[in-house]
Amino acid sequence: MAESEVTVQQWIVWQVGLLQDAVARGDQVTSEVLRFVGMGPVTQDGRLDDDTARQIVANDHGYADWADALAHGHDVVDTRFEQAADAVYAGDLDTLRLLLDARPALVAARSPFPHRQTLLHHVAANGIEAERQLRSPANAVDVLRLLIERGADPDATCDSYGGGNGATTLCLLVSSVHPADAGVQGALVEQLCAGGACVDGIDDDGLPMWTAITFGYTEAMEALARCGARVDNLCFAAALGDLDAVQDHFAPDGGLRTDLAPLPRIGAHGRTQAPESVVEYALIWAAAHDRRAVVRFLLTKDPDLRVTEPWFQATAVGAARYHGHDELVALLEPLTPPA
Repeated sequence: MAESEVTVQQWIVWQVGLLQDAVARGDQVTSEVLRFVGMGPVTQDGRLDDDTARQIVANDHGYADWADALAHGHDVVDTRFEQAADAVYAGDLDTLRLLLDARPALVAARSPFPHRQTLLHHVAANGIEAERQLRSPANAVDVLRLLIERGADPDATCDSYGGGNGATTLCLLVSSVHPADAGVQGALVEQLCAGGACVDGIDDDGLPMWTAITFGYTEAMEALARCGARVDNLCFAAALGDLDAVQDHFAPDGGLRTDLAPLPRIGAHGRTQAPESVVEYALIWAAAHDRRAVVRFLLTKDPDLRVTEPWFQATAVGAARYHGHDELVALLEPLTPPA
């Protein structure tokens, strides 16, 4: 192996020791990571036993358990890629630039771990090791720009969450809480699309917009629209709060126009939508994104407020409540029949 390479087994054994030492010291970042992965106090004496530490490290990298990780123990870990991934998380442009200067191929390299993400995917802070997705750096846009300038593929897929067309950097980004919390999600969307990412998804099916809508990230959804994403159906128009476009989907007699077909599914390979419930779906996503004028208009169409959308099975009032839109909850709750 090259000087900068170790095996997966060497890497994870080393990490087990680091984790146990950090827990014993009461390291705050480690405590945050453990909370992130759903671990409470790990032992009575504040120490982490070997089996628990091994399971945490294995799961953190996406393996089913320690045995699964060891089955991949001879795979190669490039420590320079790991340094670069840490630099992406930290927003350390100087270190990232030096690493890319020394080894330009890093920009196309992939993690050896099951998610198989590139460095560009890491900017989304989604579907990777917990310690690398606690938060997004304030200069995440600069990190993304540097990677694109160095030749990163803006539409590459990875294996996070089962992989496929929804595992691009753009789809991971618009469903990630960390860039949203850091206030950089919209700017990252715009920079990624400017760098060549397919704004309507690699299947040209609107999956990035669907993803932002269904996960409730209004800023990301609006950024996609600014980048030219198609808004050619009732659900997209409702979620974006475009009342004129919503009204244009209805004929003078008040019914849905038959020449504007609703999208049949969420993404080319996603969940199907019941065509007869398109008004209800539009209402649900308008409520999720606090589009009050659109909600009030769609209520005039006698929607069935018991209908749930096919992604998270939320009703309109449930979506409004989940996202904290109290005014819409107060409007919708009295109108919603009991389950």
